[in-house]
Amino acid sequence: MLAMTAGLGACAEMRTPAPITRIPPVLAAGSADPVLDLVNQAATDFEDAGRSLANDPARMARAAARVEVISAEFARDARWAPLSPSVGFEMRGARTELRAALGIRAGASPEAASRALSAAYAALMRGDRAAAVRALDPAIFEPGGEGTLAFLTRPGPLPQSRIATALARDEASRLARSNVWGLSGSLDPDSGWLDPLPGRGMSIGPR
Repeated sequence: MLAMTAGLGACAEMRTPAPITRIPPVLAAGSADPVLDLVNQAATDFEDAGRSLANDPARMARAAARVEVISAEFARDARWAPLSPSVGFEMRGARTELRAALGIRAGASPEAASRALSAAYAALMRGDRAAAVRALDPAIFEPGGEGTLAFLTRPGPLPQSRIATALARDEASRLARSNVWGLSGSLDPDSGWLDPLPGRGMSIGPR
């Protein structure tokens, strides 16, 4: 009984999305499963290795913020433990690529970087360039301010970000299909159902 209780607790933990408080509100708004949504959105952002983000600093800031959040959540959230180790490796490579392109300091925490980038995105979307410049704090960005805004406008090619986000999307879809996030198939309606068998406990069967 204790083993089953522990197992059910672990399953619940793996089904539970990351707390919204860990994710900038502008990235998580309206989402029941923000990290999963960010994975899919980031893959779209970088599907052409960043070419469509050139000359659009708001979208570039949001795309980079998504990668910061995804990389951090993959590393610390037990829900993502079943991912292939290559996913975390590739996402860290994407974060390094983006930090180099945008001048994000190597020692900046993912939380600080994603909050600042999200604030810059929100400011640019409402047409407040001055607020965007203020959000790009030199403590996080080098050179910060207008210089970093220029980097966001012309980030250059981002091939690693394309590779990593596409892999992350594919692996997240694989997890949903394989039903590792819980016996009830919380994300994939076709993954299986919980079948209590008298005297034999529980098994998983096809729908």
